[in-house]
Amino acid sequence: MRSIRDDKGIHLGSPVTEAEVIGSFLRAELASARWRAQLLGYLDADDRDASVVTAPRLDDPSDNTYRAQLLDRHRAWLQRKGLFEGFPHDVAGLRATLAKNRVLEILYIDWDWWLRISGGTRLPLEAARRIRSGEIPSSTAEWHEPIAARLRSGDPPPELIVVSVPDLAKLVLLEGHVRLTAYALFPDYLPEALEVFLGVSDEIAGWSEY
Repeated sequence: MRSIRDDKGIHLGSPVTEAEVIGSFLRAELASARWRAQLLGYLDADDRDASVVTAPRLDDPSDNTYRAQLLDRHRAWLQRKGLFEGFPHDVAGLRATLAKNRVLEILYIDWDWWLRISGGTRLPLEAARRIRSGEIPSSTAEWHEPIAARLRSGDPPPELIVVSVPDLAKLVLLEGHVRLTAYALFPDYLPEALEVFLGVSDEIAGWSEY
């Protein structure tokens, strides 16, 4: 992989392991009304406590392996199907801090629902405009506000998971679409800089949703 450079509005921090990112992904999904029941069902079938997701022991190789397998059952992570079709194996994970304007420039995945609500642009600010104008009847700004408000609370939401090519020219969201929509609807809640997980790979353009 080519060297990663800092870009305007993006500060690159310390490396993160794949296990950390998987743990964050699963925690966010477990907190989601859409995915919670499915994940709890898998955990119950495996006789595993939810704490393996909510309070992961990242220094335990067996727990890390279990979470990778859990994400595979849930989203075909190891099989590289569905959401992860074509997702590369050589992704360098970093903590990164994004300026407020860069957060709102992150693109949604190339997925039917996110294309629809953003008018084909994949831009969260366009989705926010369409929601506020009533063009998306199934979605309201009011429903999203408590999500954005958590940014200013003692219980902030999980980090967004973002991917890019090494020159950082195109940031695409892997996990956190509802949260990003809420931030675009209520940008006053966003801090001037937001920490995210950033995955970088020369091969990321081969991911089906990039």
